[in-house]
Amino acid sequence: MPQNRRNFMKSAGLLAGSAMFVTNQNTVSPQAVAQTARAAEPVEVFINSYTVETFYGRDGVNFRENMDRCFAEMKEAGLAGFEAMANRPEDLDVFVTALKKQNMQLRSIYASPNLHDEATFDAEVKRIIAIAERAKSAGTKIVVVNTQAKGGKSDEELIRQNQSLDKIGAALRKLGMKLAMHYHTTELEFAAREFHSFMCDTSPENVWLCFDVHWSFRASGNSAVSAYNHAQLYGDRVAELHLRQSQGGTWTETFVTKADIDYLKTLAILRQSKGFGDCHVVLEQAPENGTPKTLKPLEIFKQSVVAVKEMFS
Repeated sequence: MPQNRRNFMKSAGLLAGSAMFVTNQNTVSPQAVAQTARAAEPVEVFINSYTVETFYGRDGVNFRENMDRCFAEMKEAGLAGFEAMANRPEDLDVFVTALKKQNMQLRSIYASPNLHDEATFDAEVKRIIAIAERAKSAGTKIVVVNTQAKGGKSDEELIRQNQSLDKIGAALRKLGMKLAMHYHTTELEFAAREFHSFMCDTSPENVWLCFDVHWSFRASGNSAVSAYNHAQLYGDRVAELHLRQSQGGTWTETFVTKADIDYLKTLAILRQSKGFGDCHVVLEQAPENGTPKTLKPLEIFKQSVVAVKEMFS
């Protein structure tokens, strides 16, 4: 069974080809492609805890028991920082201490609240805001939220969830932070009603998108067209990018720009959106059943960082 971060939480550039890309009712101009290729400020590449724990875990290394060594390797690989999962404010302290030793940043964190349930949403709103307040003191700018999964949430539940997201996002905005919505397969079921609802039924000032390009691909039946369309629809709301690649539907060992998804095309589409700017870039390459096992984590991270930086330059 393929791994995903939700299951995990439960247990713990070079342009090639045509100068014009075409997707469903969407054309990326040659000018946009040229913009993608032009030199820009070097992008900082971050990595999230799911990626780190799964790659070290497959080598028999417990990341949390070897944090100093692992962060030193991430620094050597060229990573600028880390995206930590946090269920409580105090969960962040151990990461902040370890990151400081390597002069690395905690620019974003990841949490999973239950905001659709009438019995829990109020307490969950307060919990996420409390986590954000602790994270702000560590320099965090983005709180990534993947709301607790429930297949086929009712309209009443979606309304309650979206009102809660707006409330959290408004509180974070006052703190100088952003709330960014993440998603997996469940949110794209039933004509993607949950995914579209948290974009369409919340304030753009309060709620942004953590665009997980590969989940847009996989949860739509391995459709690159779907991923490109999500970029077209919500590019002006993207605060963060999660980057992962696959070949023939199976996650690759390192991130590459062209395989099942053409990331150069994705980036060109995003750059056509007026509101798309200096988004936060987080590497989420990870192993699953069928992923090759040829490299150690240090080399995986190093090669992936190089590929991401080439893509943005």
